[in-house]
Amino acid sequence: MPTSQKTSESHSRAEMTIFDVLKQDHEKARYLFDKAQKAGKKDVASLQKLFSQLEEELDLHMEGEERFFYSVLEQNEEMRDKVLQAFEEHQVAKTMLGTFQSLAVDDERWMAKLQVLGEIVEHHMQEEEKEVFTLARKALGKEQQHEIALAFQRSKREGRRPSRGAPVEG
Repeated sequence: MPTSQKTSESHSRAEMTIFDVLKQDHEKARYLFDKAQKAGKKDVASLQKLFSQLEEELDLHMEGEERFFYSVLEQNEEMRDKVLQAFEEHQVAKTMLGTFQSLAVDDERWMAKLQVLGEIVEHHMQEEEKEVFTLARKALGKEQQHEIALAFQRSKREGRRPSRGAPVEG
């Protein structure tokens, strides 16, 4: 990759706000849920691989969001109720993710459970994008938005599990 392209790429990454980063994560989750739904039970190996990637993405996203985004917003009185609700929605998603551990991918309930998890996560992402982001843009300065984005991205890179094969690109 040419140096000018690298510089441009790292510069644009540095210019990203936490909202840009979270929105990218949301789009990746939507893509993985959609791909898993389409794979269905006919390709169990592919479905298991997609679910593992989805689970890792959701885990890293929720952990980073709680540590770097919500922890800052929680200090803002106007944001507190929304943030507490978001923490609870994460807890529901984590609990639901845990229930997949005791269920075989070819179990008839597996796809129904995935559908419900997708609906819970989609509701959370929409509410966050429409309500939380709007309030948070007012509560956080531009510099803070960039700093949180960088810390969030660093945390995700450091938290990645060793790859179990080629990642599914979005």
